[in-house]
Amino acid sequence: INAEYGVSGTEGDWLGVEWEEEGRGKHDGSHKGVRYFEAKPMCGSFVREHKLCAGESFSDVLRRRYTDVTGVGDAMSIINKDNSSTNVELVGLSDADVNRASQLINLVMREESIVTVGDEALIADKCCKTENLDMSLNLFYDINDILKVLHLMPRLISAQLKGNVLTSKESSQVLDPHPSLERIYLAGTGLSWSEFCKLASHIPTIAEVYISGSPLCITKTPSNILQHVRVLDMQYSDLTDWGSLDEISALQNLETLILSNNKFSQINIAHGTLTKLKALSLDNNKIGEWSSVAELRKLPKLHTLRIRLNPLITGPALDMRLLVVAMLPAVGKLNGTPISDNERLQADIFYLKHFAAEYYKGASEFHVVHNRFKDLVKEYGEPDAGTPKIASIKDQSIMITVAKPDGKEFSKKLLKTTLVKNIHLIVQRQCKILPKNQKLYWVNCLDERVYLDDPTRDLAYFDIIQDTTIYVEV
Repeated sequence: INAEYGVSGTEGDWLGVEWEEEGRGKHDGSHKGVRYFEAKPMCGSFVREHKLCAGESFSDVLRRRYTDVTGVGDAMSIINKDNSSTNVELVGLSDADVNRASQLINLVMREESIVTVGDEALIADKCCKTENLDMSLNLFYDINDILKVLHLMPRLISAQLKGNVLTSKESSQVLDPHPSLERIYLAGTGLSWSEFCKLASHIPTIAEVYISGSPLCITKTPSNILQHVRVLDMQYSDLTDWGSLDEISALQNLETLILSNNKFSQINIAHGTLTKLKALSLDNNKIGEWSSVAELRKLPKLHTLRIRLNPLITGPALDMRLLVVAMLPAVGKLNGTPISDNERLQADIFYLKHFAAEYYKGASEFHVVHNRFKDLVKEYGEPDAGTPKIASIKDQSIMITVAKPDGKEFSKKLLKTTLVKNIHLIVQRQCKILPKNQKLYWVNCLDERVYLDDPTRDLAYFDIIQDTTIYVEV
């Protein structure tokens, strides 16, 4: 909000407002060729002062929403803003549900224009048993106020703070470490890394941090914080250099790291770091070298990887999947899909064909990046030295027939990597039978039924080949 202006051609004063959301305004701070303030195009507005809401305190909203409630039995009346009463009937709630609600175990204070803390005694009294707090999209701007609210809830486990544009101010308040908070959501808060560290220094129990949506420059992290963090989400943080993650790599208990939608072009993992990391998400970065994929072999416990939308190869996404599967034999789930034994075998063979020409050139750099290649040659034999054949989606497709319970059939062309759960959905559309009521099987050469009893497995796992008939049993 900018200063008051007398705008030419109008009466009275106006406040100049610059909106965060592009398109919400009508101009860039100028009117009829006269500039009054600076704003991005279509982000500026002139607003009368009486139109503005100054916001409320946390305690005022708490009193209005949760403490002005009376109830007897299954009937409840809620006191509205204008002091009128609205009768509410509780339907489908057990006594335990009603008791849990009355104790404010889950407290939702979302989009309430909350600016300050307010009556701390009231908050401490009413929220002494609160475990989950949602304060998203309010108007808090001082980290110290956020900390004060959190510390008034000693049993708090999860805090959702996204959309509050926060900053750190000097404060003389002394707060004890929060005893129980484990999860904190800070997407879109605009916190710098140092400001986040100040917040985290008061929460030694923090285990999951979601700080996506704000450009981050990761600076020195005090050694006494973030020691229990298992999950760290840093999507959309404008990160470009893997070296900037040195402070993150030092987190000894980190198990899940989400770095999607950044600008990494290379991966360089120091030996002995991220030793407990099990899941890594790198979707939609700029990784274009197989040497970066090879670096992931330094992560001894990596099981789940997402690496879609990176320029590793030009060609079908299925080709890239097979090559990554072959290079990372310890990974069990890639881009959300489990890797079957059959797919891994197929990937190894395709990997040999794809890199055969480079293998025969004998460059030492090749064997550094592709150190599995020699082992695969010993297992499968020398690859064809000719031009490698890129596996196309057509090569991976098979035609199957589905026999409905009523005896009718329909055919479908599918990838061998199609999951059984997706077959259930196809059958649901065709037969109007819910997946939970379906049993799918095919009959092998011994006239035995082979049931597709694991929805997370693909067709190849169950040895389904071209022209197989899948039967639907209800």
